[in-house]
Amino acid sequence: MDVETSPASSTAGRDTKLETAPAPRPRRRCILHVTGDYPNINKPLNTMAVKNFIDANPEADHIIVTLDRTSLPWRARVTPGGGNGDSRMISIRYWGLPLGVQLAASMYLVARQTRRILQTRGEDFDVIHAHKLTFEGLAGYWLSLWFKKPLVCSLRGEVESKVLAVKPHYRFLYRRVVERSSRLYHVSAWYRPTLQKAFQPSQAKQRLLPNFVDLDGIEPHAASRPNAFVSVLCFEVYKRKGLDRLLPAFKRALEREPGITLDLVGRGSPERLAHIQSLIDRAGLGESVRLLGPVEHTELLRRLGQYSGFVLPSRNETFGMSFIEALLAGVPIVYSKGCGVDGFVDGIAAAVPVDPRSVASISDGIVRLAAHQREYRDWLLRNRDELIARFGTKNHISLYNKDVFSICNEPHSSSG
Repeated sequence: MDVETSPASSTAGRDTKLETAPAPRPRRRCILHVTGDYPNINKPLNTMAVKNFIDANPEADHIIVTLDRTSLPWRARVTPGGGNGDSRMISIRYWGLPLGVQLAASMYLVARQTRRILQTRGEDFDVIHAHKLTFEGLAGYWLSLWFKKPLVCSLRGEVESKVLAVKPHYRFLYRRVVERSSRLYHVSAWYRPTLQKAFQPSQAKQRLLPNFVDLDGIEPHAASRPNAFVSVLCFEVYKRKGLDRLLPAFKRALEREPGITLDLVGRGSPERLAHIQSLIDRAGLGESVRLLGPVEHTELLRRLGQYSGFVLPSRNETFGMSFIEALLAGVPIVYSKGCGVDGFVDGIAAAVPVDPRSVASISDGIVRLAAHQREYRDWLLRNRDELIARFGTKNHISLYNKDVFSICNEPHSSSG
């Protein structure tokens, strides 16, 4: 070719700008979620935590496998769509022995069943997210090996601590899950040191990931009722929620702050609610403590901002979304050390830590909050934007999606 007419030389000497094609948008990733905590036909009142997390991430596609155990083999079933027509969902009610007997075998069979369903449906995905280490983590581990896909795992302190305590013989399996996981997401910040001591995972692959709450439904009230406390709990597990110590602690606090009141909100059977009322009456708290029972969640969020304090001295609780709802509604909190939201509320002046095992400590926390209720409320209102950034979805989902894109480009072996 003549040099003078070649494409390379035809623009020589001209003042031209090279046109560059826009960078291609990254391909949408698909995440396979394996979770025992998602509302479905088998357990419609399940916690909303995992659902809120998935719904907050429209930038990715999702396949949701929900797991619920039954001890009756003839009740085992698979429900495509989760019973509500959601094409992303596959609800598996699997047969398994109670008390976690033969847990690893159950999760292995669940993983095999899940693999068969996914292959039959022709589903493709990029990464597996197991939403607990000690249950779904086992199923997710085998799926990760078989499909040669990366695994990430959430840590939920209440369950993980119980299972690891009673199943030390499974520790070698859980170590494999931790080592296989490209990321470990701590829903319970308080449990992170325990996991670190047990398995020594790299700090670089660990993240804090709080449960998300519905920010749109939470607004502080223009003014709160002075000295009005509230607790929100499931009364079926009232001892684990700390009500057995809260009532005597509140009675003790009344001696120093005689004007305080406490509303108890939550669901429970009629028999359990009657029992709770009897505890209130026997403690001589009938004039100061009201049992309101169940309140629809939207209505609860609407009312929440009228209170001047939220108190719930739970024992061994994974997170506690009600604490975050209270803070965002401008309501200071009394929370348990080494449990629940501990580790997520560091630096928040309006969050008072107590020892959930000590009536005296809980009482002191209530008195402290009552004494500073206006000051704490003002702090929360001034710093609400920072709290939304800390507990809202935007920053956490952005980092999560960056993690997903990053680990999908890393090599993953099929060996454990």
